[in-house]
Amino acid sequence: MNIDPERVQTLTLSEARDLLDIVCLVNALLHNEGNVSHAAEELDISRRTIYDLMDRHGISFTDGKICIKISPLLKHVELHARYIERYLTPK
Repeated sequence: MNIDPERVQTLTLSEARDLLDIVCLVNALLHNEGNVSHAAEELDISRRTIYDLMDRHGISFTDGKICIKISPLLKHVELHARYIERYLTPK
């Protein structure tokens, strides 16, 4: 896959925060087997905040599986990761 370095842009601070929200939320949900109360406690936030973040980022946890709606942010991050892997990772 050819990746045009001109298409890879840095994340805005807001996008970076959203991405960190997603990563932390998914990790906490997986670590606590979908138990929102325990995930909230681990993240030191309220259950309401967990549900708000899940809604905001299109995240659901059903039957032991995390589902994440692919957003433009996640597509952007995937493109950025591929660029880093291809052009910046020592071979």
